[in-house]
Amino acid sequence: MLSIFDVLVIAVLTCSATALLSLSKPKGKQSLLARLISTGKRHNATNQTSNHVSTDTKAVENQRLARPNHENESTEISAHKDMYYKLHNLDDFQDVLPSARSQLITLFAETLDIASKERPKESILRLDTYSREGLTDFMREQDEKVNQQWEDYVGRRKQEGPMELFKDKEEAKWYLKQIAPVKYVDGAWLGYINKITLPFALRPVIKKSWQVLSEELGDGDLDKNHAHVYRELTKNVAPDLPAGDTADFIHPQHKLNEPAVWKAALAQLLISLIPHEFLPEILGFNMHFEAIALETLKASREIKEVGLDSYYFMLHVSIDNADSGHTAIAQEAVCEYIEHIHQKEGAAAAQQAWRRVQVGYTLSDGLPGKATCPSMKKPAVEGFPRNELEAEVIKIFRAKALVGHKIHTHSEIKIGGRRLVDWLNPADLDSKQWQMDFLDHFSRTKSWVYRGDSSKSRFVKELLWGGRMFGAFTQTETDTVKKWIDMMPSSRPQLYWDFTGREDDLTSPTISRINLGPDRTNSSSIRTLASFSKGAVSSSSELPAAPFEFKFGVNGSPDFAKLFPLWFAHPCLLESFVSVPWKTTSPFACSIVKVLRAQAGFDSEFGVVAGMDEANRTDSLGLVELGQEMLRNLGLPEVGSLKEVLNKWDSQSAVTIIHLAMRPHKNKGLLVGMAMTFASLHAELASSDLLSQGSKDALSIITRRETASLEECLKELDESEMRHCIKGYWLAVAQLESCFGESQR
Repeated sequence: MLSIFDVLVIAVLTCSATALLSLSKPKGKQSLLARLISTGKRHNATNQTSNHVSTDTKAVENQRLARPNHENESTEISAHKDMYYKLHNLDDFQDVLPSARSQLITLFAETLDIASKERPKESILRLDTYSREGLTDFMREQDEKVNQQWEDYVGRRKQEGPMELFKDKEEAKWYLKQIAPVKYVDGAWLGYINKITLPFALRPVIKKSWQVLSEELGDGDLDKNHAHVYRELTKNVAPDLPAGDTADFIHPQHKLNEPAVWKAALAQLLISLIPHEFLPEILGFNMHFEAIALETLKASREIKEVGLDSYYFMLHVSIDNADSGHTAIAQEAVCEYIEHIHQKEGAAAAQQAWRRVQVGYTLSDGLPGKATCPSMKKPAVEGFPRNELEAEVIKIFRAKALVGHKIHTHSEIKIGGRRLVDWLNPADLDSKQWQMDFLDHFSRTKSWVYRGDSSKSRFVKELLWGGRMFGAFTQTETDTVKKWIDMMPSSRPQLYWDFTGREDDLTSPTISRINLGPDRTNSSSIRTLASFSKGAVSSSSELPAAPFEFKFGVNGSPDFAKLFPLWFAHPCLLESFVSVPWKTTSPFACSIVKVLRAQAGFDSEFGVVAGMDEANRTDSLGLVELGQEMLRNLGLPEVGSLKEVLNKWDSQSAVTIIHLAMRPHKNKGLLVGMAMTFASLHAELASSDLLSQGSKDALSIITRRETASLEECLKELDESEMRHCIKGYWLAVAQLESCFGESQR
């Protein structure tokens, strides 16, 4: 018969809110930490993220608001908003991952196609092959281009030219509100990159990239957290705007309706989701996004001009610099990655990796996430025709309409809801607006036009031998139409696969389905967690008096076949708490950032960002590196990945930890409790014979830093989370005791 403790762990793993809420409170003396909760600091009242919504309330919210009536919104915006919400609440919507992957690949194809057709000589695609020198020259050229544009802008303003983003303070407020969706995900493109399940050989590249995210998150200082800084700004310009991870945020009533903003925000959330498959694309995206943008420079000036706080934008002008800032770090990460692939896998693999970096770069480049203020919007027709081909095509159609539009009188063909004979009325075709509308609708009529490939377009086939319009168009006219169709942007996913030389592998792992080997399923994890909980002190409703000083007897005779899988898996416990920037705008999440920094071997936090100083450090030791040293000291070979560890030493307990960590917000207390237990292990290992003196010193520093931050985390747990924290602590104790034998209770 299962104990109440067994029921708890099964309920947590299966995310059964009903089961969790039905459990009775543990009886007995109130623990020290429980008293801390009752007298200490509760949640930050101004931070109303869904982290602080009870499980049953969240379920009701999902049902009530997840699919609001998007009245008067385009289908595209509604779809983007829905996905945005779900990716902010992935604990509840992990079934969305396959469609998220498909949507990401479609965006890759769309922006890649535009870059290759419209700006082939300006974009990164002009660099056919990778070289460090070639990339450096390209990035410097891009930086100089922005600097020149900024100089030109300043010149216009000195000549009393008007502001160029908005006309006055009220429109500036509108602008700042409209771009909130993309600013609230600042750093999201790197959110899942710090996964312990990625190859260990790539840790240096991943660490550099995650450093950028860490600095976006303020290195654990809430006041410096970029999403928080922007939220503080919007409190002044849009005080009624709800929290960014709530269903209310995407509701049409708030009139956040700039398509480019939602599309860019969604791209940032999507690209980081599956780092195991799309790491080079993430690195490319990061390299472009961290470069200084002209709009950021303009905003830093114009927002201040109208009397609003421009610090968010000024912050990005300085921190993204190409010398020691994020641009430099991002570029170095790309170079190290390509060179690593070249060294380990050869020139062909490095070339493919470079193509994939280019894809990520063009995704960021093609989706700038701009909001155009009403006073700055110009009628689209003013820019029509938009290129020479459009001008030639409309000239052809006007000429044909003059002599043959009535031939189509009996045709039932409709384009954009209007009959073909009506579209071809010569008098109407004299209007530029009519011309533009006709070409736009016709180019999107899938039954006639296959965008990007004229050979598959029915309209072109009808112009050729055997077609009903053969002879109606000359060879020159037919060629013009074919070129027009071929130049149309296309979002066909095959464009991505063709460009990168990859094949669509539908078995690729997602963050909810990591390929760690056979029989390592979620159901087996449930059985494992329920069984190993029997070894825990299930009657305990308290932590030990010194929870970070629990002794396991590490200098005895450890069972390394049990220890190493847990050692290499346990860094996953807290990593997903900081994957979505808005979720980090709380004291709890900021403390988690500090824990993760310590565990990854980052230097201590100071008053300023480390920038390239951290990137250039050679003495960085994190938990993975310390695990590798323990292997070497035992005469064992280093391991290449967590998957390799689990193939060598099968451990359902380690897999269970990984599955729990995939739903961080549902398993919050449990994961914090487990992390506390492993911090005790770190402290004891720091004085053991398993590591060299230098490594023991490094682990001692890690332990002090993570302990201090975990103590801060505890202050932010509510009563229910604290109960789960205590149980998580003893669960981890039970597992580690099995590695070392009897511990000192």
